[in-house]
Amino acid sequence: MTDMPRITLLPVGNPDRRALDDLARDLSGMGFDVELVGHALPQVAFDARRGQFRADALLGMALSVRAQRVLAVTDVDLYAQDLNFVFGVAQPSGDACVISLFRLNLDADEERFRGRALKEAMHELGYTFGLGHCADPGCVMWFSNTLGETDRKGLPSVQGDAPPGAPFGLNLDPAETRA
Repeated sequence: MTDMPRITLLPVGNPDRRALDDLARDLSGMGFDVELVGHALPQVAFDARRGQFRADALLGMALSVRAQRVLAVTDVDLYAQDLNFVFGVAQPSGDACVISLFRLNLDADEERFRGRALKEAMHELGYTFGLGHCADPGCVMWFSNTLGETDRKGLPSVQGDAPPGAPFGLNLDPAETRA
């Protein structure tokens, strides 16, 4: 298995502690070395007109943390550019990404919520490894616009037949994962 980078899990705002602990455990199970640190929610990111937080502002805050890779996790509703909402955002081939748990809990029992959180975390982390969207709706790098699409995504295998150095065991043709 490829040496995996350390992921600094950065709670922003007041995400549920159990959800954070589950996500940290699940990411560790995918082969990541995970550490948990905290950060305050930047109120300047709030857009009162929309009642949502700007995803790019939270990404900027995550990028300010000195770490190998940062996954910021928040409980607030996020939007980006002209999109009504986003589940997450990342710096492509960079050091940081953000996911929001806000919508992932809708119509979900604990197991479904936990799966959604891990899939969205792996999706956003995939961008930081240089991956783009995948053409297969079952791929974790598929762009999901709905919770149903998120639910249909699979998770990469850590042990699979991925080529050496492939991000978190993904056995993908890079030509199929470019945005």
